[in-house]
Amino acid sequence: MPAAPRPLILGHRGAPRGAPENTMRAFRLALEEGADGVELDVQPSADGVPVILHDDTLDRTTDGTGDVSTLPWARIAAVRAEGEPVPRLEEVVAWAAETGAFLNVELKRPGAEAAAVAAIAAAGLRERTVFSSFLAASVAEVRRLDPATACYFLSDGRAGVAMAVARELGASGVCLGARRATPAALAEFRRAGLPVIVWTVDRPYRIRGLLREGVRGVITNLPSLAAQVRAEVEAERASPVRPA
Repeated sequence: MPAAPRPLILGHRGAPRGAPENTMRAFRLALEEGADGVELDVQPSADGVPVILHDDTLDRTTDGTGDVSTLPWARIAAVRAEGEPVPRLEEVVAWAAETGAFLNVELKRPGAEAAAVAAIAAAGLRERTVFSSFLAASVAEVRRLDPATACYFLSDGRAGVAMAVARELGASGVCLGARRATPAALAEFRRAGLPVIVWTVDRPYRIRGLLREGVRGVITNLPSLAAQVRAEVEAERASPVRPA
């Protein structure tokens, strides 16, 4: 994902305070609330379909049960999350291509990399997509499959360790947990030339501070609030400085 004129606001699994997480309704709502795009979770079904779901199992977020990795897509497609179907990645990709949405595609489990990279490339969404993963092997696999595709190492560990792993993997940047995104850590990432997306941030003062630090993006459960804070930060920057 190339440099953008403004930091991105990305809805965490869509807009989960107003719609079931990781559903098309949540993704659409995030854009309606002012987000540039969404963060979403992908894992493979038993028959290799890239499924949009955070947990290993269907139990918490849907009316179904069972481990995603052991279920064929036909079984997963039949369950509902508060009345909403579980999407497959191709559906989200088509929506993003139509709306201009940015995507942060977190790879939750191995096995979805090839299908996910191919779907993004086929839709012409490389410029608006970041892959991310806690799994070093998944980051390395995306880089091997398509070096032109941005893939960030996802970490909630110490910033120095995250930076070292990202460099070793040849990652395009780092998705860093909010508690690790201190001003000193972000300065180190800037010096290293590694862009940072920070997750998950819902407090206005924290969002404001990160935007002022020049992060690449903020992942939030509250897209409307984050968009408002960004507008305020941009207004501050646009205001002429008056001499004392």
